[in-house]
Amino acid sequence: MKFFEIQLRQLFVFVLFALAGHSSFAHLITAGNLTLNVLPDKAVLLVGVPVAFFKGIDTNQDGLLQPEEIKSQRAHIIEQLDQAIQIKMGGLKGEVVDDQIIVSMHVDKENSTPQIEWLRQLKFSEDNFNLPVQIEFSERMLVNEYFLKVQRAEVQEVAMLSSSHTSHAFFKDRWQTFLSFVIEGWNHIVYGYDHVVFVLILLAAGVQMKRWVWVLTSFTLAHGITYALATFGVVQVKPELIEPIIAITILMTAVLSLFKVQPRLRFEMAGVFGFGLFHGLGFASAMSMQLNGARFPVSTVLGFNLGVEMGQIAIAFVLGLVFWLLQSQPAMLERIRNAMVWFGFCAGAFWLFERL
Repeated sequence: MKFFEIQLRQLFVFVLFALAGHSSFAHLITAGNLTLNVLPDKAVLLVGVPVAFFKGIDTNQDGLLQPEEIKSQRAHIIEQLDQAIQIKMGGLKGEVVDDQIIVSMHVDKENSTPQIEWLRQLKFSEDNFNLPVQIEFSERMLVNEYFLKVQRAEVQEVAMLSSSHTSHAFFKDRWQTFLSFVIEGWNHIVYGYDHVVFVLILLAAGVQMKRWVWVLTSFTLAHGITYALATFGVVQVKPELIEPIIAITILMTAVLSLFKVQPRLRFEMAGVFGFGLFHGLGFASAMSMQLNGARFPVSTVLGFNLGVEMGQIAIAFVLGLVFWLLQSQPAMLERIRNAMVWFGFCAGAFWLFERL
């Protein structure tokens, strides 16, 4: 039995080599990562899942799984994983050929593990080989982000799933790729709270339509430039360096508004353009995993920036509507505007403290 287990482990390692193309591994795959190898007649999935995801499996509630727990709860583990991760090819689910629960990470003498690796083989019709591959996670699975890597023949694509982006379609055509990244851009501006706060306090600093159009255009142009440069590998900056600077841009914009500093429009546009350069790097760092290896890089960049611009226009429209409704009450309008700026100042200070 021991010999069989060793041979089986070696087989799994060999499968992973075929999946990922790496030369060595400390363990099969870390929690928060998924690889999928699409073959002509089947797909092989390998995903690392933390113990904390499972319900009712960790019977002694020590945050780890022991071999006996895995053995006794195997069916429940696979059932929960089957409900949490859906894989479709051309809109159709594959037939499950095999399921294996693997443990390659041990933390004590009892062979306890903080994660398991799930190896699943799915049978698909060969007619579906060239169709898009859809991977969808349940929201409960996405307490933390997951990095996905999918290989088909010589083409490899990657994506990042999170609570705001629970599914991704791989190997789409140019138009579908463009549309999907329009949605990505929209989600990143709407769910990117620091960017939303920046836009809100920027607009609240002066309520004039001409100013709004020019400062938003400057911001969009700047972050579009750095986003494109970072996407194509011309500029590479670590996210941990950019995130505090984004918080500083929020603080500076709020402080200028609180002290009633209103520079001439062309100088303000230049300042907003400079801030937008850093925000663009922030967008790029958030999306770099999904864009790495993309088949249609131009479509992804244009689609993402269009989505961001649509999100900003939506924010400006809602804010403009509120200000328009309150134009007959200038005192109330000024109190709301000041409250927004103070909120932005507090949020920027908190984010700066959190990110340093």
